[in-house]
Amino acid sequence: MVDAALLLELGEIASGVVEKGLKYKSTREMLKSTTKDLGPVVQQIEQSVKEMDQPSEEIEKLKEIIAANHEVLGNIQIHWWNCCLAPCFQGKLDEEYQSLVRYSSVQVQIHMLRDVKTILSKLSTRDDDDDGDSRRRQIITVQETRVQETKDISITTTPTTFKDDDDDDVLGVFPEFIVGLEGPLMKQLKDKLINGDEQVLNLYGFTGSGKTTLAKILCRHPQVKGKFKKIIFETLATQTKSNEAMKQLQNRLLEVGENPILLVLDDVRSSSSSVSRNNIVEQFRIRMSSDSKILVTSRNPIASPATLYAMNPLSVDDAITLLRHFFQPSNIDFSDHQVREILLQIVEDCKRLPLAIEFIGRKLQEKGLDDLQKLQKEWSRCHSILDPNKDLLTHLQNSMHLLVHHCVRECFMDLALFPPHQNIPVAALVDMWIELYNLDELGIYAMTFLHKLTSLNLASGIKLKRMVGRIEDNGYNDHFLRQHDLLRNLAVSLSSEETFENRKRLILENMNENDLPEWWPSQQKKPMLSRVLSDLTGIETKQQKVAARIISLSTDQNIIPDWCDVHAADTVVLVLNLETAEFTLPEFIQKMRSLRVVILTNYGLSHSTKLTNPELLGSLWALKRIRLQQVSVPCFCELKNLRKLSLHFCQVKNAFENSPIEFSEAMPNLVALNIEDCKDLVRLTAGLCNIITMKKISIVGCPKFIELPEEIGKLENLELLRVSYCTDFNKIPESITKLKRLRLLDISNCVSIRKLPDNIGELRNLRKLYMMGCPISKLPDSVEDMENLENVKCCDYTYPFWQAIKTSRSSGLHINMA
Repeated sequence: MVDAALLLELGEIASGVVEKGLKYKSTREMLKSTTKDLGPVVQQIEQSVKEMDQPSEEIEKLKEIIAANHEVLGNIQIHWWNCCLAPCFQGKLDEEYQSLVRYSSVQVQIHMLRDVKTILSKLSTRDDDDDGDSRRRQIITVQETRVQETKDISITTTPTTFKDDDDDDVLGVFPEFIVGLEGPLMKQLKDKLINGDEQVLNLYGFTGSGKTTLAKILCRHPQVKGKFKKIIFETLATQTKSNEAMKQLQNRLLEVGENPILLVLDDVRSSSSSVSRNNIVEQFRIRMSSDSKILVTSRNPIASPATLYAMNPLSVDDAITLLRHFFQPSNIDFSDHQVREILLQIVEDCKRLPLAIEFIGRKLQEKGLDDLQKLQKEWSRCHSILDPNKDLLTHLQNSMHLLVHHCVRECFMDLALFPPHQNIPVAALVDMWIELYNLDELGIYAMTFLHKLTSLNLASGIKLKRMVGRIEDNGYNDHFLRQHDLLRNLAVSLSSEETFENRKRLILENMNENDLPEWWPSQQKKPMLSRVLSDLTGIETKQQKVAARIISLSTDQNIIPDWCDVHAADTVVLVLNLETAEFTLPEFIQKMRSLRVVILTNYGLSHSTKLTNPELLGSLWALKRIRLQQVSVPCFCELKNLRKLSLHFCQVKNAFENSPIEFSEAMPNLVALNIEDCKDLVRLTAGLCNIITMKKISIVGCPKFIELPEEIGKLENLELLRVSYCTDFNKIPESITKLKRLRLLDISNCVSIRKLPDNIGELRNLRKLYMMGCPISKLPDSVEDMENLENVKCCDYTYPFWQAIKTSRSSGLHINMA
């Protein structure tokens, strides 16, 4: 007799062969579809490689794989006479498909991540539009699944180039209502751009007069787009201080290659550096063909050979039309002569500038005639015949006091703590406001204030939206705000209404030895010998006492060598804005006994600021939140009561791997650890797992991060664990199954993850699991035990498995395939 076991084994083999043959058609269709879809994507990536002058080996290899797949698809086809070969053919097709998926999911994403770092390392700021166009939207594709959608954000050292159908994305959404711009001035500029002999055109006028909006309208005009092969729109603002930024823009011009080009230099300002406004324009002009044009917008006329065009204020009728559009009261008769006189005075006091009129119009929404008359009366008492700009600012200040709620006004003034022309992280604002105004820890009330600010046009919102849901972080980790110059000046003026000693906010800008404020103690200007003698005699340096609850200090490479001894015992928030390669924390910080938030950001430099004495923060027992951006952290110090540590674009490897003090000893009460885009992070210290108070760990965009500590299961209170966009992260430790309170696990776009822990089903309290972009081909059986799982985001690898689980469950399970 034939052995039954042998028959069973032969039956299984035969069954496997038949099953393999039956998969031929679906495998062929997957390979064909994937190969077809990758074609245009590869072309776009190849173009970005050329534009950014990056190595192209990965893309060439991918093109070779795609070409080989086309050949295989052509050669391997099933007919009636060779159907018996279907299992063999299926194996070959599956091999080619897996090769394509493996290479594109790993190598291509690594290539795209390299582009991300190239872009983000150059990320600085550009001024908001002079015309108040606060809803500009620009889309930046940085990785296959990491698409960043932005509003009011720009890359200063990588200029915006657009043509054909993408100008809406680059130039963004214009103001919802525009009047007075499509007139004779626009026609004149358009004709000069298309048919004129002048190579440089200069549109100048007051801030907020509409220069940038008019320039963008011209760029969108069909005749202008038809005239120029490429249109490059670049906002300079404070970039005139950076020779490096100018060189990169010049190199970009050389790379474009196609002529004629229209180069729009928006908001060109005077500078104290060696690169003057005139030299800037001339440097670009000599690098362009004779049929190319440069359109310059500026606040004052440039002296370089250029045809000048003045941007005049709106006409009276257009100004009133604009005010009425935003005002829209229900109980006011605009035909009444008295009402028209009031409106006329308001628009005249706004200098008929669109931004100021929109600002006031939004504040007057849902107000009545009484509020209108009150505003007119208040404004009539504060005219300044000497300084019309100061007059406008005074009017706007009065309007803020009359029409804006106190809490919203306070939050508006807080925006001025950050440098002009910079993106303001919403997460930083939320950290500040939670501690300053005793708001809820989740930041719900803080977000309410933010929405109010944007709805009143006091700030413009920006969102860098990753494909991962961030609801558990209250949706604000990838959000930023921007302020127009005029509004920031207004915020500074409001903050400066009180005497220096009694101000709630102390905003110290340009803090360097060449530009000290008037109150700076004279002792600090004495020679070093005098101060030494003062120390020897026992006579202490006089302190500068301040009552501010918030101090913002900005400094550059000319940082003052010896800090003033500021006595700020009531300060709760310290914002340090740097543009220097090395920074030493001022000694007076250790006396800030009430300090609860420190936000330290390096702006404008491609390398991290080296922080030389972080141990100074160890004496601050009230300190709860620290946010560092683009800073080199040499080591961790004792921060016994720190609750939240946020590290963005920082160098942190040495601190995590070679710190002289164990992490759990340094920060024993830490609740949240956020690490984003720290390219040198390889692993977390095992000592972190001894912090039983830890509830959130988020690691995003760290390409070299390879593993979590095996001891992570000791974090019994951990509720959120995110490791996403970390290309080298390849294994989830089995001990993760001990995290009984974990509610969210996010491993999205970790392209080296191949499997989930076998016992992951032990995470019975897990509510959300994000795993899209992970080449996981099979789920462990234990996932069926995750009875409280509510939301899964996955890719097509595991979608069918999750759908089967959903079908078998009685409770709701939402499956989203990315």
